[in-house]
Amino acid sequence: MSYAWEPPISRQQSNSSSGLKLIAVIVILLVIIAGGIIVIFNMNPFGTSTETADVRVAVVDSGVNADFTTQNRIVSAKSFISPLYGYDETDTSTSDSNPSQGGQSVPHGTIVASTVIENSPNAVIVNAKVVASDGTATSLALIAAIYWAVEENCSVINLSIGSTPSYGDPMKEAVDYAFSKGVLVVASAGNENSAGVAGTSISSPSVFPNAIAVAALDQNGYPADYSSRGPTAQRYMKPDIAAAGYAETSSATYFGTSFAAPRVAAACAELISYSEANDLLYTPGSIMAALFQGAEPYDAPSFVVGSGILDLDGAKSIIDSATRISDLPQITHIHPETLPLSFEQLFRGDSYEFNLLVYNSDSMEYEITVNSDNESIFSLDPIVRINQSGIVRFAMEVPLDSTEITATVELDSDVSSASLDIHISPDEPDARIAFDISHTTWEMDTVYGQFKELYIELTSNQISVTEIRNSSLNTYDYLSEFDAVFLLDPCVWDVNYTNPSNPSIFSLPYSAQEIEAYEQYYRDGGGVFVTGFSNESTDVDSLNAFLSWSGFSIGYETVVGGGDPAIITNTNSHPVTSGVASFAYSGAAVQFNSSAQSLADYGVHSLIGAMETTGGGRIIVTGTNYFIDNWALTGNYGSSSDDTLSLKIALWLSGIL
Repeated sequence: MSYAWEPPISRQQSNSSSGLKLIAVIVILLVIIAGGIIVIFNMNPFGTSTETADVRVAVVDSGVNADFTTQNRIVSAKSFISPLYGYDETDTSTSDSNPSQGGQSVPHGTIVASTVIENSPNAVIVNAKVVASDGTATSLALIAAIYWAVEENCSVINLSIGSTPSYGDPMKEAVDYAFSKGVLVVASAGNENSAGVAGTSISSPSVFPNAIAVAALDQNGYPADYSSRGPTAQRYMKPDIAAAGYAETSSATYFGTSFAAPRVAAACAELISYSEANDLLYTPGSIMAALFQGAEPYDAPSFVVGSGILDLDGAKSIIDSATRISDLPQITHIHPETLPLSFEQLFRGDSYEFNLLVYNSDSMEYEITVNSDNESIFSLDPIVRINQSGIVRFAMEVPLDSTEITATVELDSDVSSASLDIHISPDEPDARIAFDISHTTWEMDTVYGQFKELYIELTSNQISVTEIRNSSLNTYDYLSEFDAVFLLDPCVWDVNYTNPSNPSIFSLPYSAQEIEAYEQYYRDGGGVFVTGFSNESTDVDSLNAFLSWSGFSIGYETVVGGGDPAIITNTNSHPVTSGVASFAYSGAAVQFNSSAQSLADYGVHSLIGAMETTGGGRIIVTGTNYFIDNWALTGNYGSSSDDTLSLKIALWLSGIL
């Protein structure tokens, strides 16, 4: 059984110098793994050679042609394209499968391998062929190739391959296994940014903490508009670093994070060689920390370029200046180094959390201190131990009387340190709204993802926004802290790969206690906004069970849109629809009792319904999320009033309108 991973966005443009400009992408086909992966952690330092030796870099890709550049640098090769790994065919050759992109055959793996070689005189290539001529690979082959690369004594694995992260993604264990064996895993961040509209879009496997996620720069040195951005849905920072995202051949110039990753893989090989030549030990953590700490600063957010632009000399300087214990340079890097993010607006009384990624050389214990006049508002563990990579939870409560907050969070060990800078200018909110995303597993359903522009629209209009990420918080007492709650994509369908031999389709229904809490919250004057879809995307039975107290229900079928959203112009008189000329819609119809009012119709179908109780409670239910997503609020659907409609829903539910 197989599943298609969501492909990155691709473009084809003219190029005056070569006649061809492509973003090279590989579409991945996910095949179920027959069994689990056993991970044996061994975090000992590597690299004890006293002389510079070849550094083995595995290129897990479409194969490598033995051409003028690569022929003397390929030291091992194996094809994983066979029915054993889930393919319909057998291809024992290890030459490039030349997958098609935009009607052109692209020697993807050969270009990636050549990029490694051109940027690292000390690298030799281990060729793991997993991508077939149709541009697909299987997860079973990818995982087998990673394990094989470890067996082949590779020090670096390059994965210029990506997919949308899945629930229980089996690639995480493979990445962690390689990391535990002393192997650096470098992966392309993805080509799914859509010129900044998409929000969080980091691909698997680069999304995992133990992989280096590489963003792309264009030919002018600016962040490429296709390069995937972070942070992740789990609220930690990606990408990690940025590098040039293009490769030139005699006939074409190719663009994509596929070609940024091998530059970083080459830099890893050079740092390993540099360490060995100088009688230094290294670990994956020490190389990563040196790369990130030594990156050239760039005037762009960390969720765009990570720690900065790849700077090999800068990384070497970090290694040279670091304190050494038993010939292992002690380096620490924290990611990000500033919070909140550039688009985040905090208000008085807000709670804020972020997961800090920390990379270091070896197991270190850190004392965490906060230097601030407002020290008591921060919540961090006073002592943490990090073994090459780890997460430190950062949390704070913005005081109700605060005007300006600055702080420096210090992580100090006996031999290495790192710091995080905080600066906040909180204001008084006009309303407080919660985004309940505790019953969706879609990675994009966060304020960092497809609701980023909705977050910006609300906060720029003095509305505080807090995410409810844990269903245990759906109690009457907690809900009552907010003027309104937006239930974004509740009960959507997803596939659970936790047991990869037996994947299952599932949703996250609301418990009886949660439903009771929401009903009481509404009847006591709270505002509730519910977005749904047809049964193709949403477990409509579970969502309607939640709505049973409200008099609303969502239809099973898509009644408008389906592909591109329709532009809806037929609205009915209501404070929410005043000034709304058109909005985007693709989804199901809404049914309700006679106490509710239809705010917009499509033929005989109601698309948005609203109702108000005598106790002041207000509810709006719709069968789509299209008019509140990033593409709608940036005008990409062609509708004119999505931002107005979104804001007025918030204002009406909060009792302001």
